[in-house]
Amino acid sequence: MRDERRTPAPMAQQPPGSEGLWTFLFMDMVIFLLLFVTFMGERLSHVALYSASQLRLNEFFGLANALLLLTSSWVVVEAVGAARAAGNAKVERCLGFALLLGAVFVINKVVEYTVKVRAGISPATNSFFSYYYFITFIHLLHVMAGMGFMAYFRKRAATQAGSAAFQVSLENVGLFWHFVDVLWIFIFPMLYLMGRQ
Repeated sequence: MRDERRTPAPMAQQPPGSEGLWTFLFMDMVIFLLLFVTFMGERLSHVALYSASQLRLNEFFGLANALLLLTSSWVVVEAVGAARAAGNAKVERCLGFALLLGAVFVINKVVEYTVKVRAGISPATNSFFSYYYFITFIHLLHVMAGMGFMAYFRKRAATQAGSAAFQVSLENVGLFWHFVDVLWIFIFPMLYLMGRQ
């Protein structure tokens, strides 16, 4: 007799986070993409000005920030993994370390801005520095927002890290933080390295 039992089809794996967060990230990405394309168009129109202005940036500030964000992204991945395993204490530790790295990023950026302003370089200096301040400041706001989310969920981790709702929310925080990281991976070479002699 033929066996009519069927093996159930494997369930499609759901992407991390929620659909709403993915939609928000897509819209945010489009805005940054338009900003990057506009910057590149201006750069092509004023190559000498942009190249000379770029030499007034310290690429070590940008590199340090890239390393800080890459490391913090790895730590956030560890936090999400710990939440899935109901490791409350590890979630708190990882998010605390990610917050520390984010704070160092913010301090680094404030120091960089201070050095520029004291050297007489402001958003009104030329169009390159208008883009530089605008792009990096908007990114800085994203970093600070991500830090706020991490601080909030770090407080909740002690009692809620094992719940499914907490895990999805923390995945959303992680996705946002990875997006912030990826943005800097584009911003760093575009502003600090491209066209350097």
